Amino acid sequence: MSVEKKIRDKIAGNVQLHALGNSNRSLRDVAVDLINASDMHWEDIADGCYLCKSTIANLAKDITQNPQLQTVERIIKFFDCRININGEIVKGINLLQPKTKIPRKKK
Repeated sequence: MSVEKKIRDKIAGNVQLHALGNSNRSLRDVAVDLINASDMHWEDIADGCYLCKSTIANLAKDITQNPQLQTVERIIKFFDCRININGEIVKGINLLQPKTKIPRKKK
């Protein structure tokens, strides 16, 4: 069995690959789980994603809370995963809420 196959099997067993909809998980959560479940060095993941090692480290350590979508996309693609969008009626606490406006400071 190849090392790649072992890593993929481990990831599949340890990562919940669902997010959004009626879940509290975000795409960021999936990316963080992929990083941590892989047991790969952050530098190897960063090199494969063409990102900085600190970007991967900050995600893995839960420092970055709102990464850019492109960053999350690169991580998901690096682990050869894809996103399937299925229709689902979103209910309860998972419904979209209006954003609260923060007043701008006057100069």
